[in-house]
Amino acid sequence: MIRQQILLELVTCLVAALLCTLATAAPKRHVQEQDVTLDEENGDSPPAPKKTHPKADTDDTDDTDEGGKPKAAAREGEEEEHPAPARAGGAPRPGCHSDLECDGRAVCRDGKCVDPNTESDEEAATATAGPSLWWSLGLVGDAMFISGSDVCTEHSQVSGGFTCIRGSGSQYHGTPIAGAGGSVSGISFAPLRVTLGVSARLSRKVSAGVRLGYAVLGQGPQPDGGNKFLAFSAEAQGAWWLSNQAFGTKNIGTFVEISAGIAEVDGHSKVTVRENTMVPPPVSQLDNPPQQSLDAYQKAGAGFGGAGVGFFLPFGQRVGLVGDLRVLELFPSSGTVVSLGVSGAFGI
Repeated sequence: MIRQQILLELVTCLVAALLCTLATAAPKRHVQEQDVTLDEENGDSPPAPKKTHPKADTDDTDDTDEGGKPKAAAREGEEEEHPAPARAGGAPRPGCHSDLECDGRAVCRDGKCVDPNTESDEEAATATAGPSLWWSLGLVGDAMFISGSDVCTEHSQVSGGFTCIRGSGSQYHGTPIAGAGGSVSGISFAPLRVTLGVSARLSRKVSAGVRLGYAVLGQGPQPDGGNKFLAFSAEAQGAWWLSNQAFGTKNIGTFVEISAGIAEVDGHSKVTVRENTMVPPPVSQLDNPPQQSLDAYQKAGAGFGGAGVGFFLPFGQRVGLVGDLRVLELFPSSGTVVSLGVSGAFGI
């Protein structure tokens, strides 16, 4: 009985303690909420975040900056002070001062961001400046590579393109010893020609023309029963100009060219032959000595084709100097020639 009373008192105490605990907890939570509210009012903690509005709403309601200046006007002033560079696919914008203000594919030229391949105003203005038709009068000298062995034999003189001339001026018709019929090798100065030409500028980078010539020095002899030396020459030329424009009169011009035409070139060399005394001499040349020095000529042409480089040096708007250096291959009588030409040019 005593134990039951003690147990009942314990349960009663536990229930009372639990009720006190619950009663005490509720006021404490209320106090904490009050404390937080007071702290926010006193500014001890960050204020609650404000509701933000879309940018479009802000722009509609607030269109001035801190100084009271309209924001649109401020932005226009900034664009004028710092011009935007050219954008890919868009038109170039004016106002650049250096390439750094343009994108990586544009350059600053004449205050604009433009494509580097675009002509400047000065280049465009001079693209058609100066005469488009130029006459030229000058000289062309050739140097020919010659080579051959036993060049003064009958076979070489009939079908090999060689002609051997004795000291008396007549063609050699003897019979040299095999291997002692004369050998040639090296470079020979060939004809010097006076030339007259005309060239036209077809576009800013392309020109074409013709050139006629006449050999005044270096004409080869006429072989017995053969054709006379072809003194006249004619050729057509085409040029691609590496400089700003064809026949530009502002700066020195350079070009590469191709040419083709008709011309004969005869190379010359001195040779020594030894006569084969075991063979009867021809009736027309009974006086051939056992050994003699002859003038050997190698004939090449009469067609040719070649390529080279050249320059144009202007002296004012209508006068200039044209020079070119070419390598020519001649046919059907084969031969290789280096040709150097210099002419005075006159624009009309």
